Amino acid sequence: MSPDEKTIQTIHTYCAQSKSRCGVVCTVRNGIFEKVEPDDSHPNACICVKGTAAPQIVYSPKRLKHPMRRTRPKGELNPGWERISWDEALKTAARELLRLRDRYGAESVIFGRPAPGGSAANDYVGWLTRLANVFGSPNILATTHICNWHKDTGSAYTYGHGIPSPDFQRTELIVIWGHNPEVSWPAHAKRIVEARRRGAKLMVIDPRKTNIAGKANLWLGVRPGTDGALALGFLHLFFTDRLIDEEFAREWTNGPFLVRMDTQELLTGEMLGWGKGYVVWDQAQGRARLLDPTKETPKRAQIDVALSGEYRVDLPGGSRTVCKPALELLRELTADYPPERVAEITWVPAEQIRLGARLLGRTKPACYYTYVGIEEHTNAMQTNRAISILYGLTGNLDVRGGNLNFPRIPTNPIGGREFLPKEKAALRLGYSERPLGPAGTTGNVQAYEVYKAILTGTPYQVKGFVFFGGNPLLSNGDSRIGREALQRLDFYLHVDMFSNPGAELAADLLLPASTCWESAALKTTFEMGESTCTHVQLRQSVISPLHESRPDIDIIFQLACRMGFGKEFWNGNTEAAFGLQLDPSGLTVEELRRRPVGITVPMPIRERKYTELDPKTGGLRGFNTMTRRLEIFSATFRKHGYDPLPMYREPAIGPVTRPDLSERFPLVLTCAKLIQFCHTQHRQIPMLRKQARDPFIEMHPQTMARLGIGDGEWVEVESLLGRVRLKAKRTEGIDPRLVSTQHGWWEPCEDLGLPGYDPFGTEGAN
Repeated sequence: MSPDEKTIQTIHTYCAQSKSRCGVVCTVRNGIFEKVEPDDSHPNACICVKGTAAPQIVYSPKRLKHPMRRTRPKGELNPGWERISWDEALKTAARELLRLRDRYGAESVIFGRPAPGGSAANDYVGWLTRLANVFGSPNILATTHICNWHKDTGSAYTYGHGIPSPDFQRTELIVIWGHNPEVSWPAHAKRIVEARRRGAKLMVIDPRKTNIAGKANLWLGVRPGTDGALALGFLHLFFTDRLIDEEFAREWTNGPFLVRMDTQELLTGEMLGWGKGYVVWDQAQGRARLLDPTKETPKRAQIDVALSGEYRVDLPGGSRTVCKPALELLRELTADYPPERVAEITWVPAEQIRLGARLLGRTKPACYYTYVGIEEHTNAMQTNRAISILYGLTGNLDVRGGNLNFPRIPTNPIGGREFLPKEKAALRLGYSERPLGPAGTTGNVQAYEVYKAILTGTPYQVKGFVFFGGNPLLSNGDSRIGREALQRLDFYLHVDMFSNPGAELAADLLLPASTCWESAALKTTFEMGESTCTHVQLRQSVISPLHESRPDIDIIFQLACRMGFGKEFWNGNTEAAFGLQLDPSGLTVEELRRRPVGITVPMPIRERKYTELDPKTGGLRGFNTMTRRLEIFSATFRKHGYDPLPMYREPAIGPVTRPDLSERFPLVLTCAKLIQFCHTQHRQIPMLRKQARDPFIEMHPQTMARLGIGDGEWVEVESLLGRVRLKAKRTEGIDPRLVSTQHGWWEPCEDLGLPGYDPFGTEGAN
C-alpha cells in the first residue's frame, strides 16, 4: 500500500446546497477535500453539478478568510475592510445589537437568511429563528413569499396542512406544475425517471419546455401567471365529464355545506338556533339538517347530502334565506372557464386542456407537485387554492401513490416561538395588513416591508440588520430602493462564505462562514417518500474549517452567548442542542455519530388519516381547517375579506391588465433557475461557470427573426423596473410571445476570464 493510500478518507455525508439534500460520499486525501460522489448506501443517493464542484467552492480564493470591519462610509466603492479578531467581532456585534434593542426596541433589528431550498441555510435556519425570538425581534427577512410559502403553508387554507409528499414510488400519474426538479430538486427528478421506467405517466405544466417536459406524455405551455385559470378549466371539465370523486366530495370536503346567498357565508347551526355544526340539505328528506363535522360524516349521520341545487331555509323570526352547497358555487364559478376560453387566457390549446383534465381525472392513483413557478405572481394564493381543490377532488389525497403525509420522527421544536411575546409578534412588519400570509404564519417578512420601514420609519424605525448567507439586494425586487435602505442602517452584520454587493455596500461587520462541507448539522428528515422521510443523519464536517471561518450554527450560538442568552443556547454547546432536538425520537447524537450514513427509523404509513378518530378529542380527525373538512369554500378567507372561492385574477402587470403597455413591452418575461448556482452565488466557480458562461435570455426563433436578433447576440432587455444586457439564446421550447431569463449575475470568474456585471446599473444583468 502506497503512502498516499494510507491517508485517503471516505466520509459519508449529505450535500446541503439545495432542496435535494443528496446523500454523498466525500474523498479526502492528505487532508485535502478532493471529490464528491453519490452514496449508494444512502436512501437519498443523488448528486448534481454543485455537489461535484464542492472542492472548488471550498478552496475558492474568493472565500472570506477572517472577520473584518468597515472603516469607510457606507456606499463607498472601497469599504476599507480591516481585519479584526473573532473576539472583537462578536463583542462589537453583541454590543451594537443590544444598544439598538434598548434604544429602539427589539423589532428595530431585522434577522435574515436565504431560501433554505436553494442554499445550505436549512442547516441553521431554525437556530437563527431561535436567536431572533430570544432577542425579541419578530422580523425575519426571507424570500418565502416568492419561493415556497403558498405550497408549504398556504395549502393549509384548503388541506389544513402544506402540500403532502408525492408518492412517486407507487403512482400511475405524476403532475409537475411550475416545478423543474432537474434544476431545483434532483432527487425528485431521479424518482420521476424511475417512476416513468415502470410505466407511470407524466404531465408537465410549465411555460418553458424544460428537459423533463420534453420527456412527458403531455406538456402544457401555460402563460406565466395564468395557472389559476388553467386549474379552473380543469375543474370545469371535472364537472362536465363527471370526473370528481363524489364520495370524497360528500364525506370529506365542505362542498355539501350550505352557503347563504344574502351574506355569502356558511350557514351554521348557531344561526338557526340548532347548536354547533354546519347546515346541509338532505335530499331524501327534503329539508335542512345539522352536521357536526367534528363527530360525523353525512354517511354516518345517514344524511343524503345535496352537492348541487338551490334551497330555501327558514331562519329564526320567520324570514328565509336562499342557500346553495359550496360545491354548487364552485361549479358555477368554473362554468365560466370552458376549454376554449381558458385557451385564450393561458395560451394552452383547448384540446390539450381536455387531455390534461381527463388524464388527471381518470388516472388513479395520481400525485402532483408545485413550486416556484406558481409562487411568483400576485394571484399565487388563489392559484394554490384552485390547484389544491382540483387535486383534492380527484380523491388521491393521503393515499399510496397520491400525495401522502408520510411519517416523520418526533422531535422537539427549535425555533423558540415560546420566547417571543405575543405583543412583539403582533409588531411583525406586514402582519396588520396580511395576517394570513407569511407574517402571520411562518413569521417571515418581505424585503419591501423592511425597505419601507428603514426609509420612512413606518410603522416604526428599523435600525439593525443581521444576515446569515444570501444576497438580499439581488434576491428581491427593486434593488435600487434596497440599496438606499441598507445604507441608512445604524448597524449591519453580514455572515457568509463570500462577500456580495449588499455587504460591500453597507455591512459594518463581515464574518467568514464555513461551507457546509466544513460544518456539522443534524437532518431529521429527507422528506419525499417512504425511505427518506424517517431517515435521520448527523452530518459531520468533511474537513476542518478553513482560514478563520466558523460554521453558521457556531456563530449563532456564540453571538447568542455574547448577548446574554447562554441558557437558551446551551452555553454554546451545539451537540447538546441537537440532543434536546432528538429527545422525543429516542435517538442520540452518539448513536448517529456511530452511523455516519444515518438511521432510517421504521414507522407505519397510515393512509386517509383524516378518517381516523382524534385520540385527544375522541371525535373525527378530519382536516385541520375551520370546518374540519377540505375547504372548497374558505370561511377563513371570507372572514378576512378575501374571495372564499378560488377566483382567478390576471397578474397585476401583463398583456390583459395593462394593454396600454403592449406597444412598448410586447413580450411577457419570466425567469428560471440554473442548476449550476445557489441563486446569486457561485458564478465565480470555474467548474460551474464553464457550463453557464453568460447571462442569457431564451427566445423563440420566430421572435428573434421578427426582431432581427441573432443567436448569441447581446441585446438590451427592458421592463417597467429597469434595463439589462443579456445574450440571446435560441430555443423552440417557448411561446413566441414569451422570453425567459435568470437573476443573480454579478460575480466575475477570473479563472475563465469571464466578467462580473454591475448589480445596479443598466449595463448590468440583474
